[in-house]
Amino acid sequence: MYEDQLKQFRARSIEKTLRAGLPAYIMDEGWGEGVIRFRVDGRKERIVIVQGKAVIEPFSARADSR
Repeated sequence: MYEDQLKQFRARSIEKTLRAGLPAYIMDEGWGEGVIRFRVDGRKERIVIVQGKAVIEPFSARADSR
């Protein structure tokens, strides 16, 4: 139950941020390392640090895990 509430909160927070015209950033160990960036244009990216530099890679996850 707590997990479902957390998913709903996360989804609402991301939607509000995107509606404001800003990218949303989240950290979720369930999705692996790094930070997930949700861009206003709908793209999702994972930002990880490799040898001290930020590396941006495409991100995909199950739709229900957001």
